Amino acid sequence: MQSGKEAKGIYKYIAISIGLLVVGMVLGVVVPKTETPLSESPLFEILSPYVEMYKPYEFATVMFLFAKNSLTVGLAFFLSPLLLIFPIMILVLNGFMTGFIASALPIDLALRALAPHGIFELPALVLAAAGGLCFGAGVIRKIVRRIRGKEYEVSKDFKIGLRLFVISLVLLFVAAIIETYVTPFIVGYAP
Repeated sequence: MQSGKEAKGIYKYIAISIGLLVVGMVLGVVVPKTETPLSESPLFEILSPYVEMYKPYEFATVMFLFAKNSLTVGLAFFLSPLLLIFPIMILVLNGFMTGFIASALPIDLALRALAPHGIFELPALVLAAAGGLCFGAGVIRKIVRRIRGKEYEVSKDFKIGLRLFVISLVLLFVAAIIETYVTPFIVGYAP
């Protein structure tokens, strides 16, 4: 059972993560759009290898999406002690992509394409990054205290962060199933 202080600390990292994701979304929405179709944009060129691997209604796609997203949240969590750069970068970039795509498509299509799996995927990113921020901040706290000749036990921060990371993996698996089987149906892609 968590103490009130531990819960407050978790909520702080979750709030920071939500804020970073929203900043990325706002940046994605406000970045100037061109009249060039999305399929001809430089962003699409970056994403095209992933788009080609996406095959709706195939379980291999579920595993591909889950592996890709698990790698992303794994980087956010396990590399967070490197000055907290990875969880921050992953939140802002994923927020940017979501905002950019949502603002580049007609609103009804954007909602149908992003919302079904996004209600699981975005909270998963937030939780994993919050866990990474908790763990990374604990490591930084330990280093600072060691320099000052004091001790700090980082294992508690790691355990709290790991719990959030594991929850995020469950959410990502659900999101991958929905993105493979439900989202294509909702946007009108017939099996």
